[in-house]
Amino acid sequence: MIYLKLSIRNAKRSFINYLLYVTAMTVLLAMIEVSNCIAIIGELAGFQVISLPLLIAAIQTVLVGYIDTFMLKQRAKEFANYLLLGMGKKRLTRLFLCEVLLIGFCCYLAGTAIGFAIYGFWYFREPLHEMEHYGALYGKSMFYTLVFFCLIETVCSIRLKGRLYKLQIRELMYERNRNQNVKNTGNYKKWGIVFFLCFLCVIGCVCGIVFLPEVYMVYPVSVVAIPLLISVFAFYKWAFGCLYAQRRMKSVKIYQKDILYITASITSSFKTSALVNTIFCICFLFSACSFLTGMLMLQPEIQLFDTSARQWMGTSQICICIVFLVIYFSILSLQQIIEARQNAKSNHVMRCMGKSNKQIKRLVNQQAAIKLAFPMVMALLVILFCIPLLNGKMNSILPASLNNILLKLTGEFWVCILFFYIFYLGIVSAMGKRYTN
Repeated sequence: MIYLKLSIRNAKRSFINYLLYVTAMTVLLAMIEVSNCIAIIGELAGFQVISLPLLIAAIQTVLVGYIDTFMLKQRAKEFANYLLLGMGKKRLTRLFLCEVLLIGFCCYLAGTAIGFAIYGFWYFREPLHEMEHYGALYGKSMFYTLVFFCLIETVCSIRLKGRLYKLQIRELMYERNRNQNVKNTGNYKKWGIVFFLCFLCVIGCVCGIVFLPEVYMVYPVSVVAIPLLISVFAFYKWAFGCLYAQRRMKSVKIYQKDILYITASITSSFKTSALVNTIFCICFLFSACSFLTGMLMLQPEIQLFDTSARQWMGTSQICICIVFLVIYFSILSLQQIIEARQNAKSNHVMRCMGKSNKQIKRLVNQQAAIKLAFPMVMALLVILFCIPLLNGKMNSILPASLNNILLKLTGEFWVCILFFYIFYLGIVSAMGKRYTN
């Protein structure tokens, strides 16, 4: 009972630290709940029932483990003080695990409620077959979601427990910031040429898909992924190299306002930024493809499968889209919060140089906004050039009632992105506020 009281008190006091944890857990559990509801109503069995929830649970386990590590670092000095005051490691571990499980269970309740509401909004307009009451469906789907929730929390708790047992007081009291050496590769112009050529190949493949006869369409479809991946990587190699070169040339313009600070922040980890942004851009493109495919599957005019299979496949694709977006924004947000903590001392230097707290907060928020959006730049280029071409092809295949459906769905996707972007930027701003004061 004492652990429960202490956990509730600590959870309330450290709620800001748990914002990302709560968001990721609630959204992903809601997606598991939706998929379970569709499986129950559609009377699907076997691998179909567990495939999507199991995939989400596996991704959620990795993501929650990453967030748990972040929270442990946030509370490191507090835990060190507990140990110095005589609290044993076992008691400290039980206290922290109880706190995490308590918040996780609240996320489970919220996630199942949200997931069931989403399912009801989309599908309750159709008959529920032999289900007499909505409560029976809710109870059964909650039980299945609880199984996956327990699996996720068990794996994460075991990992977190092992990490806590290995930590020493000295490690908790002194955390080292890992800095990367910045080197100018000097060949960003070559990467620009590679990007231009590969992007032309991508456009050529898309044109082949649109204009070639169906017999020859298979060839550009099979190879388009290769120039696409190379062009994404080459673009970020060129972009970061160009920014770093501009910074090194000491142009007068770069010293105006806060351009130098933001440019230095973006290019500070030049060694790995291109690779990281490439991965996030691919993640973003995957989410876009999943969203468009899922929404097309849910269109009543497209009768490729029976109703239950169509609902299952369409919703599965949309769930995968949301999972990718949660991964994208959660990990990028964590990186911004960690950077805000590491740069807390430099804020004092900026105050000495005459900047107010309000100006520093605005500067940090601008930096976070740019870094959250930077992986989207190449994805936006791909969508702007490819979607109009593919939309023309879809218009020739689909019924007249679905004309320009690809353009409409792309607009809906960007509205969702805007919502996620504003929401996570608000979380970063709220969690990073303590480091700018």
